[in-house]
Amino acid sequence: MRNEEGTEITEPISTGISQFELMATDLDTAYQSDETELRGLLAAKIWGTGAAGTAFIRALEASGGLDLWLYDTSALVQDINRTPAKLRKAVGNSLSTDAALAQRTARMLGPA
Repeated sequence: MRNEEGTEITEPISTGISQFELMATDLDTAYQSDETELRGLLAAKIWGTGAAGTAFIRALEASGGLDLWLYDTSALVQDINRTPAKLRKAVGNSLSTDAALAQRTARMLGPA
């Protein structure tokens, strides 16, 4: 593809997607570790049974509670993890379409 006004799809795209994929993998690993730690702390019920502890757990469980937050965050991390593959496919489709259009144009124009 010719580079007209920055339209060329080249190595920086591939490198960027690879960096994104590495970041997404690191995010997934960190999130899983943090989620496990958080669930362990919740299971320990360190807030106690007094008035302050009861108020804390009520606030924590308000609006769906921490379980909903963990579920939503896990879903977001999974979406981020799927994005590099989607980007690779989109770039591949763009390159294939560009190549097909270039061949079609060349056939239509004939020999130079």
